[in-house]
Amino acid sequence: MRISPYLALVAAGALSIPLLTHDNYVIQLLNIAILNAIVVLGLNYTTGWTGQINFGQAAFYGLGAYSTALATKFGLPWIAASFSAILVVALASLVLGLPTLRLRTHYLAMTTIGFAEIVRLIIVHWEPVTGGTSGLRDIPGIDLLGWHPQGQIQHYYIMIAVLALAVVVAARIRHSTVGRAMIATKDSEIAAEQSGVDTLRMKLLAFMIGAIYAGIAGCLYASSIRFISPDSFSGTQAVFLMTMLIVGGMGSIPGCVAGALALTILPEALRFLGQWYLVLYGLGVIGIIALLPGGLASVISVRKLRWGHPQ
Repeated sequence: MRISPYLALVAAGALSIPLLTHDNYVIQLLNIAILNAIVVLGLNYTTGWTGQINFGQAAFYGLGAYSTALATKFGLPWIAASFSAILVVALASLVLGLPTLRLRTHYLAMTTIGFAEIVRLIIVHWEPVTGGTSGLRDIPGIDLLGWHPQGQIQHYYIMIAVLALAVVVAARIRHSTVGRAMIATKDSEIAAEQSGVDTLRMKLLAFMIGAIYAGIAGCLYASSIRFISPDSFSGTQAVFLMTMLIVGGMGSIPGCVAGALALTILPEALRFLGQWYLVLYGLGVIGIIALLPGGLASVISVRKLRWGHPQ
């Protein structure tokens, strides 16, 4: 497979960041941005490719995190706990999506909002198990066959590897028959059905894959931060993830990553402005949406054209 100069430059830059800074706060911020990118990539399957509005991605993120945290605290090995958490998320998405995705229009959006609220209430009120509003502390860290990564830099490289794998899988699916069927479902569900596409199957598959992405990110979040609370997976976070997708560019894999990185890092970069940083941050987001209808992905496309790789 031929690797474009653009992709090679991005990969080299990502791998060299820890060599350029030894500030743990900066690396931790990048780790959170990478996790957000994985979650947004998952959201892109449902909203970007099949056209279904999904506000439950933060809830799946939380399910993955809490399932991993509880399983490891009860003594299950990290790898087994991660697989069990992903299974929980997959089953939850199947149970939620199977009846809801049969309906058209915005039923999925309303259902996922209700689902997210149910998950939040369970986390908050099941205090003996979840820790309630105080969260869970001292969560066992990542254990990869006896290797326990220490510090933000080692976790950074693990998360970069997972993000790279998530991008490769998304790209392979996008250019497969399944991916084209998903896009056809978004463009015109009726026309896709007339062409022989099982639109319910495509929407459910996209919903489940997207939830699994969020579950994987939740596993990494719980085991790297080692503290989780309901605030990290609230309805506000769900809207934030959707904003990342819109700003990055719906349907674009590089756009998902760019949107997540930009909206995670930008608020911290503007904090030196004091009380005005939120105003400028909001204006910046509005400006991107207004001036770049295709999101940051449209800028990325221009850069790739300059490298000689037309879309």
